[in-house]
Amino acid sequence: MKLLNKIRHSLSLRLLLLFVAAAIVLCVGFQVMMGYAISSHMKEKGAPHLNQYLHYLQQNLGSPPSIENAKQLVTELPINIQITTATESWSSSDTLPTLDDLYVYQGNEVSDQEVKLGFDRGQTKVQITEGDTTATLWTSPHEKNGKHGKGFLAGIFFLLLILAILYWFIRRLFRPIQTIQKSVRQIGAGDLSARIPTLRNDELGELSGSINLMADDIERMLEAKRELLLAISHELRSPLTRAKVSTALLDNSPNQANIARDLREMENLISELIEAERLNGPHQQLQKVSVSLNEIVMSVVDDYFPEADLEIDLAEELPDQNMDPIRMRLVVRNILENALKHQPEEAEAVQLSTQALGETTLLQVQDHGVGIAQQHIPHLTEAFYRVDVSRQRKTGGVGLGLYLVKRIVEAHKGQLTINSKEGVGTMVSVHVPVIAS
Repeated sequence: MKLLNKIRHSLSLRLLLLFVAAAIVLCVGFQVMMGYAISSHMKEKGAPHLNQYLHYLQQNLGSPPSIENAKQLVTELPINIQITTATESWSSSDTLPTLDDLYVYQGNEVSDQEVKLGFDRGQTKVQITEGDTTATLWTSPHEKNGKHGKGFLAGIFFLLLILAILYWFIRRLFRPIQTIQKSVRQIGAGDLSARIPTLRNDELGELSGSINLMADDIERMLEAKRELLLAISHELRSPLTRAKVSTALLDNSPNQANIARDLREMENLISELIEAERLNGPHQQLQKVSVSLNEIVMSVVDDYFPEADLEIDLAEELPDQNMDPIRMRLVVRNILENALKHQPEEAEAVQLSTQALGETTLLQVQDHGVGIAQQHIPHLTEAFYRVDVSRQRKTGGVGLGLYLVKRIVEAHKGQLTINSKEGVGTMVSVHVPVIAS
């Protein structure tokens, strides 16, 4: 099964098998055509020679065939003869051939004699019967010797050598496909700087050039989108600031509170957009300092969730790490905000914990909400992805929170994992490597 899967997957192997199958078909067809041509030629051109040879044997054996004539003929020709009469029997060889495959020869010109022929594995057999006398003539069969065996093995070795050379040339011919696959995977994973080296001037070289042009176009398009998004975000900050100042001057009322809340959401959205695009850039810089993950967690809880229903379990003597505290605060804040937003009022408290795991530290947040369907989990960290397609305010933001969390964690060479079960809750885990200060 593995071999079949490898053959299905390998274009080189399939092409080689196609060549082998074509060679077999050509050889069989050539052999059939040559056999038919030789047979036709023998019928047309060889029959007179066969008649002449049989006539020569009949003449030299006599009519009826005699033992004395047979003894003389054996010394002249490389054949064996057996003469059987009513009174005696003589044979030049102790080993007699099988005579089951003989057939009557229709070209016999001696009316008093019946001639039968047979051919078996390179051995020719002739039987001449006249009255009660029967003469059987046969040649020695082809013997298998060491030379023939060595020749057969040499032929097999030569054939395998040709196939190996052919396979090597095919693999070399399609080697650029592996390079194309590797570069396409890199581009698909988001590394738009990956390019395929075009070292050949053929169809595969043209394909590589086309993929490179496509990557250039995509990179320019995304860079233009990024610049536009950053420009719009920066331009929105000035009118947003003026709107916040104007709102603060209004009398306290439900409408004023709603406007202020909407303005805060817009400000948070713009900040997240700018931060996400900064981290997407090839030269993002982290302002790392030596800090404990516990300090970051408690500062976020004290500043943003002082009255939230949290069960906090922080590891003692957690080592300091080189981290960007501002961005890591954003990680903890977004994760806690998501957990509390989807936590029912009557459910257990959201569990927040840290652990030291040798070369990494672990931050875990477990809620007891409705959970997330499995088909959504791989897409939660994509930009603007929302489980709730209606995008209602009460069910979440615009879908940048976890995307930004993932970008920050990966910038710290860490790992983000999300496990969820519907009706039970969701656990978000962040592993951050311990880097000596």
